[in-house]
Amino acid sequence: MNKQIKLNFERKDTVKKFQRMLCTGVMLGLMACTANAGAAGSSDVTIVDTKLDKVITAQQMVDSFTPYDVIFFGEFHDQDVLHSVEYDVLKKLYKKYGSRLVLSMEMFEKDNQEKVNDYLAGKITEEEFIKTSRPWPRYITDYKPMIEFAKAHKIPVIASNIPRFLASTLAKQGTVENIEPRYRQYLPDKTYAPEGAYKEKFADYMTRGGEVMKISQEKFNQVFAAQCIKDDKMAESIFYYLAAKHDSIIFHVNGCFHSDGHLGTVEKLEKLNPDLAVAVISPKDMPADKDYMKNYADDKTDGEYLIYFERVNKEVESK
Repeated sequence: MNKQIKLNFERKDTVKKFQRMLCTGVMLGLMACTANAGAAGSSDVTIVDTKLDKVITAQQMVDSFTPYDVIFFGEFHDQDVLHSVEYDVLKKLYKKYGSRLVLSMEMFEKDNQEKVNDYLAGKITEEEFIKTSRPWPRYITDYKPMIEFAKAHKIPVIASNIPRFLASTLAKQGTVENIEPRYRQYLPDKTYAPEGAYKEKFADYMTRGGEVMKISQEKFNQVFAAQCIKDDKMAESIFYYLAAKHDSIIFHVNGCFHSDGHLGTVEKLEKLNPDLAVAVISPKDMPADKDYMKNYADDKTDGEYLIYFERVNKEVESK
């Protein structure tokens, strides 16, 4: 790894910031949770096919998905336009694939798979579903449209993520060996936190911004392991579903850190089954002058498709 994370727990604000990140997940702890504007959509973004180096429409993007078994949509959780686009893509995918389509989501955890199934089947009310399935705070504005579309069209939904308290335990204690036996079923079969590009990227993310996040190397390794156990669980959730129903087309929605550059969850999935054809959609900030080409050479390595959009800055609110 090309940098060290410095030890300094002296300042209380640094400690509190670090603890929030442990409890909410690195990607979530630094992102906003505010009201949905509701008006943005696919027409408000620029989509680029990086294989062709060409601007395309959302429909053209979906039309070009034919070779792929799994499509990853990487999002910034606080950006309304991306939620609108992913909902639009879901609808277009259903029109293309019908009953073969499966929606997989980072936003629901494996121990709530039964709750998700029961709601989709109409066995429980929306009120009970929201009360018992631990949906993210912005569920109503950001993810409900996709869940309701899945329910109306009988699209299976994979609650792919590891229960967050297990990832938090790993981050804080460095092990999950001491968890209660009843929770072991929700752990991935295998978890590993390798050296290399993903770990270096994670270190860069942790030290991004005004003040360096100062933690010991040991603590950093624990936090990275907690990130990786999420990737492992999401990858296995997709892998096992496809092993059972191999004709399915999986549309997986997660924070872009988990999928950009075919790292994270994508890397783990491709190692589980190298024969899978996987596409990554990666969101990118549209420069103020609209000249996305000045960043394109670096951006294009993150996915088969890029979505350039104008970011709406929002206040940070931890989950």
